[in-house]
Formats: sequence, structure tokens, C-alpha cells
Amino acid sequence: MNIFLHCDRLRFVTCLGAILILSNSLMAQELEKSTSKALLSAFEKTPFTHPNIPNVAFAGAGFGDPLPSPKVVANVKTEGAKGDGKTDDIDAFVKAIEKAKSAGGGAVLVPAGEYKLSKVLWINGDGVVLRGENPLKSILLFDQPVSKMVPGVSGAWFGGAIWIGPNQPAPEVDVSMPDETIRVTAPAKVGDFSVQVDPADAAKLKAVVGKMTQMTWVGDMSLVKHIAGHPSMDAYNWNSWSALSSGKLNWYWANEIVSVDGAKVTFKKPLRLDIQPDWEVTIATQSTFLIGAGAENLMIRYPVTKKAAHLKEPGYNGVLFERTAHCFARNIVMENVDVGINFSDNAVNCTASGFNIRGRENHHATAMRNFSHDNLLEHFKIESKPHHGLNTEGVSSGNVWRDGEMLNGTFDSHCMMSFDSVRTNIKLNNTGGPGGAGHHGPFVGRRMTHWNITVTNNKGEWVAQPAIMPSGAIVGIRGTELEMKATKLWHLPDGLDKGCVIADIGSAPVVPDLYEAQRKIMKLSPASK
Repeated sequence: MNIFLHCDRLRFVTCLGAILILSNSLMAQELEKSTSKALLSAFEKTPFTHPNIPNVAFAGAGFGDPLPSPKVVANVKTEGAKGDGKTDDIDAFVKAIEKAKSAGGGAVLVPAGEYKLSKVLWINGDGVVLRGENPLKSILLFDQPVSKMVPGVSGAWFGGAIWIGPNQPAPEVDVSMPDETIRVTAPAKVGDFSVQVDPADAAKLKAVVGKMTQMTWVGDMSLVKHIAGHPSMDAYNWNSWSALSSGKLNWYWANEIVSVDGAKVTFKKPLRLDIQPDWEVTIATQSTFLIGAGAENLMIRYPVTKKAAHLKEPGYNGVLFERTAHCFARNIVMENVDVGINFSDNAVNCTASGFNIRGRENHHATAMRNFSHDNLLEHFKIESKPHHGLNTEGVSSGNVWRDGEMLNGTFDSHCMMSFDSVRTNIKLNNTGGPGGAGHHGPFVGRRMTHWNITVTNNKGEWVAQPAIMPSGAIVGIRGTELEMKATKLWHLPDGLDKGCVIADIGSAPVVPDLYEAQRKIMKLSPASK
């Protein structure tokens, strides 16, 4: 080899490395720097309007209060289940669930055994909880995917073997405006707990006091940009988003009405968005949510199959929450699933706690879809190999993923502009990627926060990437440097500076769990351990 040519190559590589380091350094200087202590202090002073950190303190079933433990009112073995792993026990499960529903709620006991089931388990009664002894003893065996058990369902991203919701299991439908609503008549701000309505209409809301009811925002590009969160998002090709084909965005949320006093309607949760004069904001006069149902201490087991091609997965799926409020899945193990836990169709204030997803390669570990808000996923372990990971999409907001370990996967935002959500106190081997079609809108919107994240494979993309988090926050990331890629981004305009604040990179933040810290600040019950 020519020694002089070799030296020239070495000098070129060295110079190129220096240029890249300098370039990254200059780009990093464009980002807002802070500390976790300063951010938390500022949040405490303005807990609803912090420019980068959303208030997620009310996330979870019961708005984050301890999960219920209802008394046993039915037993699947009393209704004829064998639990021998061979007999189809679906009829006994259906009878036991109906018995609990007729009793006005309560637990359906699933004693130790292996229960073969030929259909999805539809839990459709308020307060009905399917309860095993523990996941290693009470095992539900499904040998068919959801698309076979519920014809027409696209199991790649929807449906569950345990189907929790008020509506008969069927293919997914879009959330829509309720038939009977009244209009909010005065402006309000993010963080407000009350709104004004016409006094003549207020009486129509008396029937839903103490219940979760749907709210709808209909607005033009000013509403869209309110959610997008940063001026840099103006450069996005908004005409490409199919949800804006009418020129307006419909955004669906839900809140619990605490009281109606004259024209004043008071809610349990603070408003997630402003209410402006140019937007039509309505409140439904009926509640259509399933309340307080759940499943716990069970294993969902499918046979070992080879993962189907991407988006062709038939739906070997775990738990689905559809049109639910204050529902939960606790201490559930899911083996060989395509999608582990799925929130859809305005699933709000639900909790998945202590779950484990294991087995073969799969599509989503968890999915947050179709206007699902203020849900809590905690104390989880993902041992399988998801193509994506912790998914969010469908303009969902206020969701929290906390205290988890991911042996594979990533923080997957699947377009459709999810916003105001927190991933905190998570350790992950960052191996997955994002998704979402070109007509599905921006990767994310405002105030997505990653707080106290440990990456085990030195890959910062999707987790510690400021250019994909408009008005977001990356705090206490360890095990990787910031990913400074700022061009050819996944469904976002180019540019590094989108208002994302950076703090405590390479060190632990002042508090390990942002959700737990926020509940303390808001003087709410302690987060579960």
C-alpha cells in the first residue's frame, strides 16, 4: 500500500470526524438547555401551561387512584368450565360474565387451570372484572386470532382476546360526534376545570353528572396548530393529512362532569385544549362509556406461530379497551401476541398495570389509537420483539408510560399527531421503528416528554431526538447521546430547533418518575408502586 495515500485517507477521516463533531456541537447549541430541577420548579408554578411539559397527573383509571378489587360474584367452574386445556370453555365464561353483569358488577373468578376458548371474551358490564388466581395458574388458551373469531377485524392493529367495551365485538369504527350535544358558549383555557353553557341547555347535562361524557372540538387550522405546538410546524404539508380534507379537524376527548350550577359546568380533569370563539366545542348529554370493568391475574397464551408480514398480522392479540373509562388490566401475561394491549375508540382514563409481553416477534407491544386519552401503562416488561414498541397515534393525548423495561422496541409515534404525553422511568434496548402512512398527519404534536430513560444499545433515534419533538422535553437520558438528525424526518418538517428543551443528558433527573412527581405536586393520591 502507498503509505502517503494511507496517511491522506487517515487525515481525511480524522478531519471528517472533526467536522461532524463540530457540526453536532453547533446544532446542539441551537437547543434550549435547562435542568430537571429547573423544569420541575417551573412546572410546579404553572402546572397546566408549562411550555414543554404537559400535566398528566390525572391519567389512569379512577384518575390515578388505586385500582378497585370487587368481591367475587361468579365462578367460571360453577358455570361448567373444565379448565383441562381440551374442552371449549367459552360458554361457561359467557354465563359467568353475564351473571356478574346482572349482579351490577363484581369479579368473575377463574380458578387455576388451562381454559381453551374459541371466541373472544367480551366484558361489557360496568364493574365486571375477570379475575384469575395468578398468571402462572389461570391460563386462557386461544388457538385462533381475533380476525377469525370476529370476522372483518383487521387484527394487525385492532381487537383483543379479552375485549373490554360496551359494543358487540366488530370491526373498528371511527369516533364521531354524539347525536345529542350542547355547545360551550364562552372561551376557556388549558387547565381550566369549568366551562360556560347556555343556562337553558345546562339542565340537559344533569343526567351525566358523575359520569364520563364525550367532548368534541371542531376547528380550523388554528386548532390544528394549537395542538402542533411550535411555529416550525407551519412548514408541514397540512394538505396531505386526510383528517383535514374538510378544512377542519374534529378532536374528541372525554371528561367527568362534577357539577352543573346554572350555566357553569365543572369537570374532574383540567381542559387539555383551549376553547376559542372560532371553534365549536360541544358536550354530549349522554354517557356511552363502559365503566370500571377489567381483567387481572391471568395469562393469555397463543400457540407459537411465525409472525405474519407487516400489516398482515391476523390478530393474535391480548387485551382491547374500546370506548371505556376507568377500566383496567392488572397483572396480565401475554404470550405470542401480535398486539399486546390496545386502547382504541376514545378509551379514556384506563390503566394497564404489571403486564408482561413475551414470546415471538410481534407488531405492537402496546397501541394507543383513535382519540384515546389520559391512560396509564405502568410496571411493565416487554420481552418479545415488537416491530414498533410503545405506540401512540390518532390525536391521542395525556397518556403515560412509566416504570417499564423493554428488551426490544422503541418509542413509536405512529403519526396522527399524538401530543401532551409522557414516557418516564423506562429502560429500553432501542431496536424498533416508527410507522404511519403519508396521509396520517404529523409524527407527533406538542409537549411529548421523555424523562429518565436508560438506553442500553446507544441508539438515540426516536427516544432522544429533538427534531421530532416540537415543544417537547428530553430529560435525563442515559446510555446514548442526542440524535441530532434534523432532515428527511419521519412525517415532520426539516429543522432541528422545534422548541424541544434538553436537560440532564447523561445523568439522572432530580426525580425518577415524572408522573409520580406530578401527582405529588397536584396533591393527588400517591402513584402505585
